Amino acid sequence: MNPSIDVFINSFAMRGITSREQLLNEMLRVKLTTRAVKSRKKSLQDGEQLFELMKHSTESTILGYFPGDRDFFSSIYKVAQEIDLIEFTLKLYQNDRFGQIFSPAYLTEYVCSLIDDAKAQSILIAEAEKSLSGLKGLVEKHQSSNITFTTSNVLMFILLKLGFEEYENVSILNQSIYQELLSDARFDFIYSLPDFGGKIEGVNHKFMSSRPDIVATQNLLGHLSDRGTLVTVLPAKITFASGSEAKLREHIMTHYQLEGIYNLPEGTFKPYAAIKTYLLKIGAIKKENVSVGYLGYDNGLYVDKVKVVRSGDFAAHEDWRIELILADDDENIRKYKTSTLERVKLHEVAEVFRGKSILKKDVKPGKILVLNISNITDTGIDYSNMDSIDEEERKIKRYELIDGDIVLSSRGSAIKTGVYRKQKNIVIASANVIVIRPNNRVLSDYLKIFFESPVGITIIKSFQRGTSIVNINHTDIMEMEIPLLGIEEQKELVEKYAREVAVYQETVTKAEKRYLEEKEKIYNQLV
Repeated sequence: MNPSIDVFINSFAMRGITSREQLLNEMLRVKLTTRAVKSRKKSLQDGEQLFELMKHSTESTILGYFPGDRDFFSSIYKVAQEIDLIEFTLKLYQNDRFGQIFSPAYLTEYVCSLIDDAKAQSILIAEAEKSLSGLKGLVEKHQSSNITFTTSNVLMFILLKLGFEEYENVSILNQSIYQELLSDARFDFIYSLPDFGGKIEGVNHKFMSSRPDIVATQNLLGHLSDRGTLVTVLPAKITFASGSEAKLREHIMTHYQLEGIYNLPEGTFKPYAAIKTYLLKIGAIKKENVSVGYLGYDNGLYVDKVKVVRSGDFAAHEDWRIELILADDDENIRKYKTSTLERVKLHEVAEVFRGKSILKKDVKPGKILVLNISNITDTGIDYSNMDSIDEEERKIKRYELIDGDIVLSSRGSAIKTGVYRKQKNIVIASANVIVIRPNNRVLSDYLKIFFESPVGITIIKSFQRGTSIVNINHTDIMEMEIPLLGIEEQKELVEKYAREVAVYQETVTKAEKRYLEEKEKIYNQLV
């Protein structure tokens, strides 16, 4: 990394200027001044002329007034001559966990290969600043194509103008992809990495949602040419969630062609985001097949696992959870999918809610017990070592557990489930626990058995929003389909399961007892 970058940043830090936006602002000021210097016919005589040129060139723009005197500007101007603008920006934002997201160079390079496959003559890179790493390589490789960048950030607009001003085939628009584009241009290839969270205020009624990722995808699809392709990265919710995600899935399947959907490698967007993401390839031309799979990383992205599904068969799936599609070869999943048993959504037979958020400082001796993930064990719920809080009952009433509630871990390294049984004290669930309260159509123990089955675990995992760490939202799990037997059949199954568990535990206890006794006899022969 260029040491001049640290010198530049530290020079401003000594003056109390530390925000990324301010530092980028001042680097852009230097680069605009450098461009003004180069455009002059006469060379500058001294620092005063340089300072005046800077003021004339930048202080009437969005950059505003320079926070220093002539000597300070001269010093940082000299330092910045050795700094590449794009390298500086990437360094500046490399550990930003709450603001700007940047994709790794290998993702931009993979997108570049998809552009090659599409033989695109017109290319749109939406919010191009997110793909800064590897963006010049993309432009260099496609100098015979017309390339358009968009950005809604004014500073990033200036950055892109400066960084790519030498390329005649590149045009830059200062426009948001979360509202109707001013241009009606259409493109052979569009790439988008939209914002993953939040809400668009005052969104146009033509859009099916106020979610930025949904708005951007719907918006950009409308700008595909007759043979165009949109490649976009979306959160895991797009594969299974109801509401606006389901509407977008239907919109794509009805009016476009989902050509491929791939799970991106874990950690692709760290440290900016740690959620599970998918790369979607959507075309304007209908095709016979859809490719689903996983992308791996080994000095670049590659297709690690793929399955080609006929478009008609893919459309028959209620959602796009590729984990279940790829698991079609699993005998249990195949039986589940072809079963004639009635299936219902979990929310049809149970109330589902998330536990209460408990801060460490709130944990103290009190009469309200808190059930955490650590209390859910392989043999049931451990009630002996629970945290407690001192809180008014009325404030925690909505989180209070009742006999027969099922508790399911929503975070952690493994999926854990248990059936709560009434205790003397009031017990509430913590925020890392999902509570499932069955109605009279289903038994608690029956649901627990299904959740712990190979099929149940696979289905639950398909709702994960996280990567290797379990991260399940209670509103997602409500969409899980449950095979529904009659109540009497459920009772028989539960009783049989309980008998077998009892036999197993008795057998294990006897074996452990015998093992300890025989081990002791052997040890005694040695003394």
